[in-house]
Parts: sequence; structure tokens; C-alpha cells
Amino acid sequence: MRVRRTLLLLAFLLCSVSHFVSAQDKTADQGVYTNAQAIRGAAVWDAHCASCHREGGNAPVLAGERFTKSFADATLLSVFTTIQTTMPRNAPNTLTEPEYVDVVAQLLKLNGYPDGMTELSIARLGDIKVPGQGGSLDFTLVHVVGCLAQTGRVWTLGKATDPVRTRAPEAATDAEAAELDRTPLGTRSFRLQQVYGAPAGWTGQRVAAKGFLTRSGAEERVNVTSMRALSSTCPN
Repeated sequence: MRVRRTLLLLAFLLCSVSHFVSAQDKTADQGVYTNAQAIRGAAVWDAHCASCHREGGNAPVLAGERFTKSFADATLLSVFTTIQTTMPRNAPNTLTEPEYVDVVAQLLKLNGYPDGMTELSIARLGDIKVPGQGGSLDFTLVHVVGCLAQTGRVWTLGKATDPVRTRAPEAATDAEAAELDRTPLGTRSFRLQQVYGAPAGWTGQRVAAKGFLTRSGAEERVNVTSMRALSSTCPN
């Protein structure tokens, strides 16, 4: 009987530790909100927040580098508390808690974090962190620049830059392409998924690709949503 009790206690402790570690490791790039929730949050955002938090507005834009620098390695509870106590600007803490949680979901969507199958709840906010600068980008929409090559039916980007989170799956605009053309090449290599052919002349060309970053063992892959050839060629 004593042995059985000891085993049951050990099993309970292992389960508790596993749950604790799992909760602590949860990050916002692991699909922690639903698309429907972000849509609700967008309606709240447009009604109460967008007029200030826009380019040229009287409050910072909460998308891109500003959001990452402000909340990197913080929990979503910190994001929630910040917006609840400061927004709307002239009437903070006047929305309901579910509305503020929905706005957090919308901010995650604006910043390129993928949606998932389970709605974000206020009870979970303290267990989920915003990835820091070194946070995992797995399954995140990213852009990379590299040299396009083909081996058989496999397309790759070699001498590629580090992946950078993006919110737009579409091909780079003219302005973005001009900036990416000046980006120094790197040392990474990515297998390009969902690419079955490339326009004539693209092989050996510097290319900007966007897609979802995945891994298969040690191989890094990008499930491509768009590609654009840049003006410069790759060194031999």
C-alpha cells in the first residue's frame, strides 16, 4: 500500500511539473487565439483605438518593431494590463474584460502571430509570453532573401538571410524590394515548399521569399506564399 501511494504521489508530481513547464514555455507564436476572436478585436480596435494608434496619430503604432521592443519576453497579461489601463485614451478601463482580451488577439494578428483553434482567455494570459528577439519563429510567417537554386525537383534559397517575421504574405512591394536588394546575404539555407517552378532567369538570382517557417530534422523549410526576384544577381 505504501509503495502504491508513493507511486501515485510521484505520478502526480511529474504531471504537475510537466504542466508547469508547458505553461511557462507557451509563447504567442503557437496559435493562442482564434481568427474569429481577432475579428471581434478588430471591431473594438477600429471603434476605440485605431484613430490614435496609426501612422501620424497621437499614439504609437502597436505593430512591428515597436510592439516587439515594448513587450518582448513579457506575458500577454502585461499586454492586457497595459491596454486596459491606458486605452481608450480618454476613458481607460471602460471596455469589458472580454473586449480587452479580444483586442490582445487583434494585436497578435497585426504583428504576424498565427491564430489557432482555442480562444485566448483572461485566465491564460499570464502563462503566455511574447517571444523576445531570440524567440522561436517556427510556423511563423517570415521573409528571407537568398540565392535561388534548383536540384532536381527541389528548390532552395542558399546564402540566405536570417528569417524575419512579416505580416504580409504578398510579394514584396517595389519599395520593400529596393531595401531588400541592399541587404547583405547570409549563411542560411532554406528548402522552398509549394514551389514547382520559377520564371526563366530566376535561377542564380537574388530572390525575396515569404512563407511559413518549418523544420524537418535539421533542414529548415519555407512554405512559400510569394516570391519576388530582386535586381541583383548572386555571386558565383
